[in-house]
Amino acid sequence: MRSISAEDRRDYHLFNMIIVDDEERARVGIRTLIDWQAHGITIVAEARDGQEALDILGTHPVDIMLTDIRMPQMDGLELISIVSGKYPHIKSVIMSGYDDFAYAQQAIRVGASNYLLKPSRRQEILNTILDITEQIQSEKLEIKSLEHLRQGFRESLPLLKEKTLSQLVLTESPAYPQLLANLKMNNLIFPYLLYGVILLRIDNFRQLHQKYLHEDTELLKYGLKNICEESLPETIVCIAFEHQDDIVLILNTDELLDHEELSGYIRIIQDNILSYLRFTVSAGIGSIDKNLQHLRRSFLEASQALNTRNYTGTGKIVEFSGEFDDEASQSSYPLHEEQEVLKAVRNGSPEEIAGKLTLFNVALQPETVSRDQVIKSSFALFFALYKLCIENNVNVNKVFGQNLTELIQVLSRSSLDHIFQSLLETALLVSEHLTSKKNSNKLLEAAKLYIGQNYMKDINREIVAREIYITPGYLSLLFKQQLKISFTDYLHKIRIEHACLLFKDPGMRIEDIALQSGYNDTKYFYQVFKKYKGITPNQFRSNAE
Repeated sequence: MRSISAEDRRDYHLFNMIIVDDEERARVGIRTLIDWQAHGITIVAEARDGQEALDILGTHPVDIMLTDIRMPQMDGLELISIVSGKYPHIKSVIMSGYDDFAYAQQAIRVGASNYLLKPSRRQEILNTILDITEQIQSEKLEIKSLEHLRQGFRESLPLLKEKTLSQLVLTESPAYPQLLANLKMNNLIFPYLLYGVILLRIDNFRQLHQKYLHEDTELLKYGLKNICEESLPETIVCIAFEHQDDIVLILNTDELLDHEELSGYIRIIQDNILSYLRFTVSAGIGSIDKNLQHLRRSFLEASQALNTRNYTGTGKIVEFSGEFDDEASQSSYPLHEEQEVLKAVRNGSPEEIAGKLTLFNVALQPETVSRDQVIKSSFALFFALYKLCIENNVNVNKVFGQNLTELIQVLSRSSLDHIFQSLLETALLVSEHLTSKKNSNKLLEAAKLYIGQNYMKDINREIVAREIYITPGYLSLLFKQQLKISFTDYLHKIRIEHACLLFKDPGMRIEDIALQSGYNDTKYFYQVFKKYKGITPNQFRSNAE
């Protein structure tokens, strides 16, 4: 059992927890059977249902919420959904019986961090909560680390430095005296004769982009540049700047460095980045030669080493081959394999999708063509999947995010392995949406069929949902999403249309028509009929005559 020593207690973060359960015995048991204080956890409040819990959260600082699913007023699923949006820092743990396991899975989707199956042993509850506290501690340390980087970032002169270095390396005939003067303002000078460039590319940049906010991503790149500049020996001046999410390292030295020496320095940089920032980078190496004018050529060499030499995996070091390829090797696009991938996506088998996508990747022949060509072909498949979503009325924002162009730009900075993995994840997600849509259509048709056969009876949302084995809430969602109408409105419209047909028989009484249309209360029938037809039953009959 993990506990806090007395000497560490003053430095230990205390966590506040709320227990939400409509059974008093359950709340008392959780509160009393575990020595929460010994683990830095304080039970600050208890609640009998979700609404009471929300009232408490408005006045009590809480880190962890332990909640049941089935409760009056507001159940645990709705509570967690609201808390995830209103108090995103709170970690929620759901408690459910075995019969509610599907609800526990749904709770994870709406924001729960973990779940416990009732009845839970004391040690199981404690271990789950302690895992949550470790997660909170880790997140706080990460925030603290980012704040430290943010402070350093604000105190520097990044804009002037980045602009000057970019012009120095990327432009064909820069004004060297002016640029060097700008660098001197930042205490940056080149004391040695030899110059070269190393280009670093963040592996799996999409994952980094998804994990962090834009500002935090920029801070991590700022930290990456610091690590690069501080990892090389004092005999080598290393100045880093950013170019299209890559990191360009300008090396200034008085000794001609061979490939083995440069690779050794790069591995030190890679190890430090992995240790401190928790991600990997690959490197392209340009040549080293005299005078500043060589920087542009060295950059082009390093860039070609990464862009036209087809490397896979992460943490790679690629050296310029010695000559520029004016025309990269070309390959025909594997159209047949693309169609097989799309067919597998429609069929919905994850194993088939993975297999067909592997054949697509093999057909690209990554060993013989340029990296750029493979990336372009991979993106063509991304757009084919995008088109498939459009054709089947799938919300593309849920699959590709809000900005497809930004996604493509991010992926273009990733390794081929990660691009292929992203293709697989995207294909599986599209397939999941298509399958869900098919199932939703089948369920909706089953509901409409049942209503069409039983509208004259005393039926409601709960009865129809039970007949097709789904929850009433999901049934309502199907009508809203698929038909843009509520379940109640649909049922009324079916009944009123049937009543209109019965009015063709002048011998039928309105009371009998109401009854045969599913309305036991004639007065209520009059109200509903006028709402949907705009006139009373009597006026409708008169018009019909």
